[in-house]
Amino acid sequence: MAKVVCVLYDDPVDGYPTTYARDGLPKLEHYPDGQTLPSPKAIDFQPGVLLGSVSGELGLRKFLESQGHSLVVTSDKDGPDSVFERELADADIVISQPFWPAYLTAERISKAGKLKLAITAGIGSDHVDLQAAIERGITVAEVTYCNSISVSEHVVMMILSLARNYIPSYEWVVKGGWNIADCVARSYDIEGMDIGTVGAGRIGTAVLRRLKPFDVKLHYTDRHRLPDAVEKELGVTFHKTAEEMVPVCDVVTINAPLHPETENLFDEVMIGKMRRGAYLVNTARGKICNRDAIARALETGQLAGYAGDVWFPQPPPKDHPWRSMPHHGMTPHISGSSLSAQTRYAAGTREILECWFEGRPIREEYLIVAGGKLAGAGAHSYSAGDATRGSEEAARFKT
Repeated sequence: MAKVVCVLYDDPVDGYPTTYARDGLPKLEHYPDGQTLPSPKAIDFQPGVLLGSVSGELGLRKFLESQGHSLVVTSDKDGPDSVFERELADADIVISQPFWPAYLTAERISKAGKLKLAITAGIGSDHVDLQAAIERGITVAEVTYCNSISVSEHVVMMILSLARNYIPSYEWVVKGGWNIADCVARSYDIEGMDIGTVGAGRIGTAVLRRLKPFDVKLHYTDRHRLPDAVEKELGVTFHKTAEEMVPVCDVVTINAPLHPETENLFDEVMIGKMRRGAYLVNTARGKICNRDAIARALETGQLAGYAGDVWFPQPPPKDHPWRSMPHHGMTPHISGSSLSAQTRYAAGTREILECWFEGRPIREEYLIVAGGKLAGAGAHSYSAGDATRGSEEAARFKT
């Protein structure tokens, strides 16, 4: 029987919900590209409830324990004295979310002699040292597409919030003011702007589709060019590299996975190539952007605004400069963890576990590493290597 260690974020400060704002979720038949939604044999939860926090347990306890497996659920994940570090020693399977990642560094993997499977309940497995997983023969899987549309909606929200100066305007209301001039002095329409995405996979393409009705000029760069028919449908211009694209854009949104080729992509030099007063939105991974270069660009006015849903490490220390820099629209990593998305990634996690325990193949599109090499979505989107360096800084959040 297997020991499963599941790392989830903490429950709400007022306790696990007993009621919800809405009753149930819309029923989806498939994803936009025709891929079917997760299809486990059964689920032990009500769609639309909070599953991603500790008490939600991704709805897995009844299923696992009924088959004789053990489940350890914790939010204590960082530092050598954490529950995760202790429980990892004899774990067979680790489950983690990108929003509260259990960093599986090479050092941790070396101490986990029984570990065979690492599941990302969500998408983006950069919190695992993929090179170490390849070398150890560990399978890495994630629930591809489960929250791609969730993230794309968040991107559009952030672009509009920055350009229209929404957050400071809201704050004037909360403070009891009616300061219209203060609000509109940094407010612009996005109509007619040039907007580009770094990465045009499932999320990036969904962002382009949602922005097209705003009568903007669309651009993209990606290692895989979109089909001609899609480029014509969206009226989007392809650029071979981010360096070629960013100088022509008023807004840049990052929708690419983190791996050695994208780490620190938006450094001082890249930001310097952007139009003065451009907006940068990053719901991909915090480490794609240089932390200090972003803060300086906002202070000098090279960037008019930065909205990010991702940080490095996660959670970030309380003195992280992105918490206090001007003209930002930062959120905790929530774009892909809506209650709608949780229903899908919890079901997908169970589907992966059912396949694993029954000896059936895991969906090809769910695989990141298998058989000692990048596989499935991993072979398409990642390069081998390690992007976990520096993750030990997450322990500073506790202090």
